[in-house]
Amino acid sequence: MPQKPQIWVFKGSSADKVAAGLGAQYEVRTFDRGAGELAVAGAESVHVPVVVIDDGTAVLPAGLESGNANVRVIRLLGAAAASQNHAFLYVPDASPREALESAVRAAVENIELAARERKAREGLATAERQREQLNAIGVALSSEHDINVLLNLILAKAREITGADAGSLYLVEEGSDGKSQLRFKLTQNDSLDFPFKEVTLPLSETSMAGYTALRGETLNFDDAYKMPRDLPFHFNDHFDKQTGYHTQSLLTLPMRNAKGEVLGVLQLINSKIDPAAHVKNAADAGKYVQPFGPRAVDLALSLASQAAVAYENRKLYNEIETLFDGFVNASVTAIEQRDPTTSGHSQRVALYTEELAKTIGELKTGPYANVTFDATQLKEIRYAALLHDFGKVGVREEVLVKAKKLYPLQLDLLRQRFDYIRKEIEATSVRRKLQVYLERDRGNALAEIARLTEDYDQRIKRIDEYFKFILESNEPTLLEGGKFDKLREIAKQYYLDQSGIERPYLSPNEVKMLLIPKGSLDAAERLQIESHVVHTFNFLKQIPWTKSLQKIPTIARAHHEKLDGTGYPYKLHSAEIPLPAKMMTICDIYDALTAADRPYKRAVPVERALSIINDCVKAGEIDGELVKHFIDAKVYERASHPAAAK
Repeated sequence: MPQKPQIWVFKGSSADKVAAGLGAQYEVRTFDRGAGELAVAGAESVHVPVVVIDDGTAVLPAGLESGNANVRVIRLLGAAAASQNHAFLYVPDASPREALESAVRAAVENIELAARERKAREGLATAERQREQLNAIGVALSSEHDINVLLNLILAKAREITGADAGSLYLVEEGSDGKSQLRFKLTQNDSLDFPFKEVTLPLSETSMAGYTALRGETLNFDDAYKMPRDLPFHFNDHFDKQTGYHTQSLLTLPMRNAKGEVLGVLQLINSKIDPAAHVKNAADAGKYVQPFGPRAVDLALSLASQAAVAYENRKLYNEIETLFDGFVNASVTAIEQRDPTTSGHSQRVALYTEELAKTIGELKTGPYANVTFDATQLKEIRYAALLHDFGKVGVREEVLVKAKKLYPLQLDLLRQRFDYIRKEIEATSVRRKLQVYLERDRGNALAEIARLTEDYDQRIKRIDEYFKFILESNEPTLLEGGKFDKLREIAKQYYLDQSGIERPYLSPNEVKMLLIPKGSLDAAERLQIESHVVHTFNFLKQIPWTKSLQKIPTIARAHHEKLDGTGYPYKLHSAEIPLPAKMMTICDIYDALTAADRPYKRAVPVERALSIINDCVKAGEIDGELVKHFIDAKVYERASHPAAAK
């Protein structure tokens, strides 16, 4: 029963006499003046409205000063009263009784009004704290990228905001048979540790989680062991029996997305009065556990909705990432189908570069001691490395796969031409022999025919030597100086075609290609190959990258640049080249050197490749510090490579 407001007066004072008739509506208490001190019983803790009627002749006891929120002081002022101490109201001691009663009512109402205002402010402050807490939780949920960490965070925050000792999280998913099922994803418990394994459950109303998932209803039980018997589910006490734990209050919530679909279920157990308490048995539950109150349920539902949106967004983000990974891999496949001899190159360069970045990010000393790469930056580096050669789709395929100085069609035409020359020499020789045989006597004819046969053999031998030399010159090896003159000599030889027109053994374009001093490409073809970097950049710039991946085009376009400005296509110097591109350049060179034999080159042994890379460092072309860590950390061993160490 609520207590009455209290009126306190000094015993025997004029206020005592005035208050004597107010006992029906208020509880009147008196305090004594004794031994120069004021003695008061029950004033140590004031929880009800208290009105002190004072004549201003003494100091009030501790706890009844006017500064107390539940106390108001009314002072009676007579002719002898000189106190100017603060009071809620000043009333002449000769005032009518009605005036004093009105003053007391005003004081009580003021206390109650102040209490309501104070309670409203406290409620507002609590709501604001909870709102800020929910906002902070929402930010934390939306910023978590790892979906498993996210789910653990969802359950932990739901328990935190409701004071739950334990909890579980279920996800609604599609099974292999196409039907929906529940996945018991994770569980947490502050009081007990126990082994846990993910399992799938039928999605039915025979379990609380299934019921909530199907109906979207919140289930809140003060005592799990006293559930109504007419429900389609019951409390499973197997865990309690197995561990000695005692489940009492139980709250099951749906995780709804913006469309109202239930994506999962949160089940919270044992809301604790003291968050630090442990509930290991029934006795602890009786001492520390309370029901989940309406406010806790509302907060948990808000969090569950945030959690559902965060989970759905993360799933969508993961699906987009998977889609993008598929696009990248398909792009790499398209590149390598145009040039099958480089199969696996992009994947290996990406792996080497990412591993080198991780190695650099772990350094504690040296020029790169302060360089770190987070997971998103490593992903950016990996994508840039995977796509660094994508621009090869813009290079003519015959140039891209050119293994010899002459294109296969050119060589076929040249082969046919020399076959024709042989046939033409043979036919000419036969005609001349026949003419000699018909025009001369037998003795002279045989001698001349023998000479013509020898001449024929020498000419055929020379033609074969010419063609053999052409085949040797067609190889993409270093062409020695003396061979230039030999090719020019062949080019000065002529034959008559079928129309009787004189033609050179080698066309000017064929001579030009065969005179390439090193490799298989002339200057124009080399520019076409080098243009793949520009094509890569232009293509990648068309993609609307997210902020975290927007450097991919810039990184990819610099993988053939050199620190001294002699690289291509932009002749960038060291300060202009992104660090990831510097790392990729090293990895690209290593893989190009050690990759399996190609038509235009042989694979280089690992030690020789590393030696060549160090030569590039000495020439000022690539970063020596990065090369050092590439070699010291044996980054080159991180990928399964087709070349065998020799």
